[in-house]
Amino acid sequence: MNVLLAHILQMPKGVDILNIFLDNLKDFTLLIFLLASMIYCRQLKLTRWQRKLSIGEWSMYILLSIALPLYAVLYLAFLLGA
Repeated sequence: MNVLLAHILQMPKGVDILNIFLDNLKDFTLLIFLLASMIYCRQLKLTRWQRKLSIGEWSMYILLSIALPLYAVLYLAFLLGA
């Protein structure tokens, strides 16, 4: 009984639940953004083999080719540093 009561008293209430939900939503949108970026980078790579990329496509290809590995390295550094 005491364990159940202690668990109930430690449950987040009101604003805490909203903060947890918003943090989870932020993490989920970041995951969707990363997956979409990887898919688009792959599509640009395939398009590059079929035809010449436009200036806008080249800039997106270069930015994504730099940003995705950089994000992965920084994420691992923050994980290992924490």
